[in-house]
Amino acid sequence: MRFEYSNQLTCLKSRVIDFGKMIESIFSNTIISVENIDFDISSKIIEEDEQIYNVEREIENECLRIISLQRPFAFDLRLVTGYLKIISDLQRIADHCADICEIVLMKNLLENLENNECKNQVVVILKEVFHMYGLILKAYSLLDIELSKSVYKIDDKIDSMFSNIVFSVSSSISNKLLSVRFGADLMFIAKYGERIGDRCVNISKWIIYIENGFFPDRAFLNDV
Repeated sequence: MRFEYSNQLTCLKSRVIDFGKMIESIFSNTIISVENIDFDISSKIIEEDEQIYNVEREIENECLRIISLQRPFAFDLRLVTGYLKIISDLQRIADHCADICEIVLMKNLLENLENNECKNQVVVILKEVFHMYGLILKAYSLLDIELSKSVYKIDDKIDSMFSNIVFSVSSSISNKLLSVRFGADLMFIAKYGERIGDRCVNISKWIIYIENGFFPDRAFLNDV
C-alpha cells in the first residue's frame, strides 16, 4: 500500500510537469503569433484552451482522490495542496495566452507595422516572461527554493518593462505615430504578459510552501 501511495505521488508530480510543458509550448507559440501576426497559430491556441481546462480538471480530481483516500499529512499534504494551487496558476497562464491570441485575431496589429519600436518592446517583455516561466518549471521539477526566489527579482524587471511600454505607447498615440486601436492592443498584450509573470511568482511561492511549510512574504523573497 505504501509503495502504491508513493507511486501515486510520483505520477502526480510528473503529470503536473507535463502540464507545465504543455503550456510552455502554448506560450512559445503565442509569442511567435504576436511577433509574426500569425492568425493560424492564434486560432489553434484558442482551440486548445478547452483541452487545457480538461487536463487541469483531471489532475485536480487526482489530487482530491489522493486526499480523500490516502489522507496525506505533513509534507505529503503540502505537496498535494501545492499541486492544486500550481495547476490553477498554470491554467490561468494558458488563459492569458488565449487572451493574447484573441487580440491578434482582431487584426488591429496589422496597422503601423513598419519600424514599430513599441511592438518590439511588447515582444521583448513576452520573451522575458517566457524565460521566467522556464525557470519556474525547473524550480518546480527540482523543488528548488533558491531558484524559486530568483523569479521574484525577474518580476520586478517585468513590472518596470511594462511601465515603460505604457509610457512609450501612450506617447506614440499622443504624437499620432500609432493608431489608438493598435496602441491599446499592444498595452493589453503587455498587461497579459505582466500577469503571466505574476502567475509565475505565485507558483514560486507554492514551491516554497511545499518545501518549507509556510507561504513566503516579500521579505523572504527579497532574500536572494
